Amino acid sequence: MRNKLARAAWLVALVLSLAGCARAPVLSFRGGPVDPNLKTLSVETFYTEVAAGPANLGLRFSEELREYFMRNTSLALTRGNGDLLFAGAITRYEVTPVAPTAGTVDQGGAGGVGFSQLAGQQRLTIGVKVQFTNAKDDTKSFEQEFSFFQDFAQGRNLSEVEADLIRTIFDQLVLDIFNKTLGDW
Repeated sequence: MRNKLARAAWLVALVLSLAGCARAPVLSFRGGPVDPNLKTLSVETFYTEVAAGPANLGLRFSEELREYFMRNTSLALTRGNGDLLFAGAITRYEVTPVAPTAGTVDQGGAGGVGFSQLAGQQRLTIGVKVQFTNAKDDTKSFEQEFSFFQDFAQGRNLSEVEADLIRTIFDQLVLDIFNKTLGDW
């Protein structure tokens, strides 16, 4: 009798614990829901303050930003005067050597010895200055520079990898901007 009672209690406990698992919690890295007072979004075309990089860099970034917000929010895109307004500029586009490797010794003239160090990788860094205006809550408005980089092999020509590097960097920059504006991180 005790054995049957113990089995029944165990079965009830199992059923109750499984019933509690019927709706597992949903985790999201997109932050909370968008404020219901916000209805529209405006993204001005970002201009380019740097001489390097593709000529359409600012336009490409603006489009990436628009598309991301359109895919991930219910905000309607409008020209100017949106509840959320983004404007800004590409302020940095530079390739720098990173990860130095062993170099060669050069027996220079007049008894001088020189050492040449080579870069094992190159780094493309893009910086974007963003002016964000929240028309419904001015305390959330800001002006900030965001930057991100991506490394590529020293033996590769930038023109071979530039499109992929820009896409990867823009993806991260847009995510950082989204998290700063709506992600409440």
